[in-house]
Amino acid sequence: MVLFMPICIGQVNAAPRSDIKLVLQITVDGLRADLLNRYSNNFGKGGFRYLLDKGVIYTNAHYQHANTETIVGHTTLATGAFPSQHGMVGNVWFDREAGELSYNIEDPEHPLIPIISPSMCSGILYMHCS
Repeated sequence: MVLFMPICIGQVNAAPRSDIKLVLQITVDGLRADLLNRYSNNFGKGGFRYLLDKGVIYTNAHYQHANTETIVGHTTLATGAFPSQHGMVGNVWFDREAGELSYNIEDPEHPLIPIISPSMCSGILYMHCS
């Protein structure tokens, strides 16, 4: 499910708008669009109700690529480019220079904040365990 929320809210039309300064893309993995309608009577004034009333919802959107892993789909939605163009081809790939698997958000210049202590890593295959 994807919602696009122009921060300067007005009528949605096909004409380009110069007053929009920021577009917020919210992508929720695993949340099918039909579930919003199914449970919409339970929504309060903010949150999903606000997004449904004021955002843009694509009810018939389709990926034109086969791999729908998280990073691939999110990057395609955000850029409009295919994976072969934006370079995000999977959540994990083999880094030939490093000779090891690499996770899509890892950057040796900017280490992730650890969320698991090393003592918790025994017997666990997890991206933060080394």
